[in-house]
Amino acid sequence: MLRISRDLLIKLTYLLVASLLFVSVGIIMYAENPERLIQGVWQEKEWHLEKDNAPHQNLTVAMLSKGLRDEILQELEEFHHGVWKFDGNRVIHPDGGVIRDEMEWYIKGRGHILELRRDGKPLESFQIQRIDENSMVLHLNLDLQVKGVIKIVLERIADREEYAKKV
Repeated sequence: MLRISRDLLIKLTYLLVASLLFVSVGIIMYAENPERLIQGVWQEKEWHLEKDNAPHQNLTVAMLSKGLRDEILQELEEFHHGVWKFDGNRVIHPDGGVIRDEMEWYIKGRGHILELRRDGKPLESFQIQRIDENSMVLHLNLDLQVKGVIKIVLERIADREEYAKKV
């Protein structure tokens, strides 16, 4: 039978706990998380209305009837005009819309809910379906007579000058 002295066992236990602590801190510091991934400038690429009664039919916002589109966009904030800029200090800078006040963004839940607030009051809440270095898909649940979800597809743009060259 293998005998290990008590002092050696204590040293091995401390070494194991310390190594687990360092690995955990390293993972937390350097792993990708939604709060780091969302920071930057994003360009809206597509909007889809995914209806419950027609699951195989995706309609872009441009294809929606004018009355339905007006009803959907009536209650949404003014920043839904193309470019979203998420700062590291949790402020979103809309581009293309009229800005009344600054809006803050927060990642809630387990990193799957994006909430926009103005003056501490929640304005809109999105479910983050997918986020990576280059693309983000948001779902906006509507409280309308329309049964469905608005899906917003965004792509990251490098910086403002590169975006201006494309336009």
